[in-house]
Amino acid sequence: MSAVRTLRRDIRAVFDRDPAARTPWEVRIAYPGLHALWFHRVSDWL
Repeated sequence: MSAVRTLRRDIRAVFDRDPAARTPWEVRIAYPGLHALWFHRVSDWL
């Protein structure tokens, strides 16, 4: 699975689980749990 597809899947998961999420940009910028997941994946890859 490509990295972009995985990022989109993560953002879609936030929208499915959080009714307060309004826009994809808001999710990318303001969700620390999503940032932690992304940084964990990068550090695991390194």
